Amino acid sequence: MKRPILPLAGGCVAGTLVLVASLAAAPPVSSETESADQVWINGNIHTLDGTRPRANALAVRGVKLIAVGSNAEIRKLVGPNTKVTDLHHRTVLPGLIDAHGHVASLGSFGLGRIDLSQARSFSDVVATIATRTEKTAPDTWIVGGRWDHESWPDRTLPTHARLSAASLKNPVWLRRVDGHAGLANTLAMRLAGVTRDTPSPAGGEILRDANGDPTGVFVDTAMDLIEAKVDAPIPDAAELLLKAQGMCLSVGLTGVHDAGISPEEVAVYRRLADDGRLKLRVYALISSAYAEDYFARHGTLVGDRLTVRAAKLYADGAMGSRGAWLLRPYSDRPRDEAGDPYTGLNILTPERMRSLALDGLRRGYQVCTHAIGDRGNRETLDAYAWALEQNPLADHRFRVEHAQLLHPDDIPRFAEVGVVPSMQPTHCTSDMRWVEDRVGAERATGAYAWASLRRTGVPIAAGSDFPVESHNPFLGLYAAITRQNAAGEPAGGWRPEQRMTRTEALRAFTLDAAYAAFEEDRKGSLVPGKLADFIVIDRDILTCPPRDVLETRVLKTVIGGAVVYER
Repeated sequence: MKRPILPLAGGCVAGTLVLVASLAAAPPVSSETESADQVWINGNIHTLDGTRPRANALAVRGVKLIAVGSNAEIRKLVGPNTKVTDLHHRTVLPGLIDAHGHVASLGSFGLGRIDLSQARSFSDVVATIATRTEKTAPDTWIVGGRWDHESWPDRTLPTHARLSAASLKNPVWLRRVDGHAGLANTLAMRLAGVTRDTPSPAGGEILRDANGDPTGVFVDTAMDLIEAKVDAPIPDAAELLLKAQGMCLSVGLTGVHDAGISPEEVAVYRRLADDGRLKLRVYALISSAYAEDYFARHGTLVGDRLTVRAAKLYADGAMGSRGAWLLRPYSDRPRDEAGDPYTGLNILTPERMRSLALDGLRRGYQVCTHAIGDRGNRETLDAYAWALEQNPLADHRFRVEHAQLLHPDDIPRFAEVGVVPSMQPTHCTSDMRWVEDRVGAERATGAYAWASLRRTGVPIAAGSDFPVESHNPFLGLYAAITRQNAAGEPAGGWRPEQRMTRTEALRAFTLDAAYAAFEEDRKGSLVPGKLADFIVIDRDILTCPPRDVLETRVLKTVIGGAVVYER
């Protein structure tokens, strides 16, 4: 089921005729003669409209743009009640969209969950937990996350002994930065009933030492053994979402695809939308455990602030914790404890992925599958192709979330099957330190292969996977155009042939992210008739030195014509 590949202005490509047509049909300036509610003048506006990529001013009536053009053209729409805002030559971009984040989880760190992302050694982790135990009543759970052993001098996975010695009275559970592994202390394992005789569950692993005892590290589905027993107070769900919303608005996000939520979270989102407190535009992906039943009972929802029409599946784990599912064994762990070739973990069976993909096609919801390893990606593409043979649907826009490691044979299959890769640029710049250790230099040619994918004609929907990475999209834009860390390393970028151009990177966080949610006719570019979602920033990220993109500050975030954040 190959999709047409058509050029846009500036050499960009898009995966469907629908997107190109919507841009080409948009007039640069509205023919409306009635005055605007608002006009914004004297700006440096990047529209991402193929017919008029640059403008100086725009006009808003209600929640939509009615005109985009020169100052002189837009001033014609100023009436006696029009609010006029002088941009003083500041840069304006379409509202940025994070195509893969975890909103409640971001809110939990914003509200004080222990954040170990700045720990520079396991000793830092132990010291942080020891300090917290001094302030915590005995038997109370201590929960945190975002530790990354790959950033420590000793890059081996930690074991629980030192942590357990520092937290004798409290059960402790600390998730790794990728969210696919966690470290438990002795008391947490005891409460969970985990012993040396506890078997690893399907799709997960309990790591063990040379004596066969649990090290305290639980990978993928094995984490459920501990998390089923965690009894830690958590903030109200609405409080979590609203905290994260404020964090997102402050960095210029006007939309987020919330990847993997429960029906209960949907209900909270709906209440916030009904109350007018939901400012972000949220595209919700229901976790696969609930998806079939949820969509059978409720169908899909397409709303102004909340849309629920997608499911989130898991093919495998993550490369950082060696849970990604590979076609060949890991280079740095070629065999498991039993001496068998170790290729990672599959969380859902291929049969289950096929079943859910087919259900999505029949019930009209989009299927989005987390796949990181090259085998995880291949099995996902195979499942989608099989389902489409059973139930053809031209515009399904099924997605692969992450698509971090691809076999060269599978890169063109995204376009052939009509699949959108939803990728996170900062994963590349975080993982480039160790990815060749995991899979070797040869296989790493298919890692974070943005340019190779774009050459096949597919749009790439960009995001961050926050709070795994920062929710600040300008870090992702910088990573996409440089493939360097914040220190500018390595010189020239890691595998620089896969970099995006600045326009491609901006499209990935705007039009292509909107396309991945069936929303390119409403969002993603500044075109008359689309929603008045845009941001004002303190520099021109399409022309400034690349390093300066990292320091971008958002001055205003505007959604539906309303200023929802102002610096």
